[in-house]
Amino acid sequence: MTRSKRVVHLLASNFFGGPEKQLVEHAQRIAKKNIQPLIISFMESNATNQLLERAQTVGVATRALSSSGPLDFSLIGKVLDVLRTEKIDLLCVHGYKANVIGRLASWRAGIPLIAISRGWTGEDAKIRVYEWLDKFFLRLSDHIVAVSAKQQQRVTNIGIPIEKVTVIRNCINVGERIESTDSFRTEMGLDKNSILVISAGRLSPEKNYSGMVDAAKIVCEENSNVYFAVFGEGVLRTELENKIASFGLSKRFFLPGFRVGMQVLLQEIDIFVLPSFTEGLPNVILEAFAAGKPVVATAVGGTPEVVEDGVSGFLTDPQKPEYMAECILKLVENENLRKTMGESGLESVKKNYTFEHQTDQYEKLYIRFIKNSGL
Repeated sequence: MTRSKRVVHLLASNFFGGPEKQLVEHAQRIAKKNIQPLIISFMESNATNQLLERAQTVGVATRALSSSGPLDFSLIGKVLDVLRTEKIDLLCVHGYKANVIGRLASWRAGIPLIAISRGWTGEDAKIRVYEWLDKFFLRLSDHIVAVSAKQQQRVTNIGIPIEKVTVIRNCINVGERIESTDSFRTEMGLDKNSILVISAGRLSPEKNYSGMVDAAKIVCEENSNVYFAVFGEGVLRTELENKIASFGLSKRFFLPGFRVGMQVLLQEIDIFVLPSFTEGLPNVILEAFAAGKPVVATAVGGTPEVVEDGVSGFLTDPQKPEYMAECILKLVENENLRKTMGESGLESVKKNYTFEHQTDQYEKLYIRFIKNSGL
């Protein structure tokens, strides 16, 4: 019997957000294709690792490697030891740290490396340095997976040949419709007739939640029955809280923090908004469509590949909160439009963003590079 091929996914994350959800879902499915996945994450101090905990819960093999900083080069030996002792055939890396450490370790192990590229934010000087390293080491990879056609373009724009980049998009598991519990509405004291507009993500500069607050101010001045919430945590919490208070929106715009079970919560909402300055291919939009909800999102990154303007939602400009507000108000004032756009989004993800197709794409890519390496 042919030995199962072994593939490692290496990343530096202790969070369980969109990219991590994609990875765990993928690992469960690729395991049924005679390919054994192993997820390795770097861990600093004794921090809880939500990614590894979730992967273990669903039966995906994991390994934690202790790390002492952004670029701890002792990790090269630690990763190399795993690659050799576990007889790994292929290494996949996610993000700059895994890209640097993984490339140096995979060369010594004599195995191919595929880098998964989701996007760059350039949000501050430190991040720009890390992203420069990521771009440099992408050139040294054996192949690159871009999560959107837009990201493929961005990768080729830094001088990487297009034949070295495959587009494999994020996907969503569209199962049976989940019934709403209205628990968040109850928590916030909102009745079923209130219009609830939400977003979800890190409270960080590239997500542009300040712009969403600007749009919310315009909407709330026009309609007294609309409420906003952003689910997530981050460095801008205090700044956003102060801005919300200064606009007199403390009872209309909520920051409830990070919540698990977004699929259930999405059943309670009316409109999903993603106001980002930059995106890869946003998992949260796929989740909103899977819940049958219309989306108002900025036309950045891979978002226009998911949201069909005027059909499943509206595409806006992150620099124009007044137009974002206009689009939100169109949906607020037209229940039938909300319904038809949500249905269009649901049909789109059912047709174009299935894990079955994604798994087939990854399987072919894995086998191609394992065979080419002679392993």
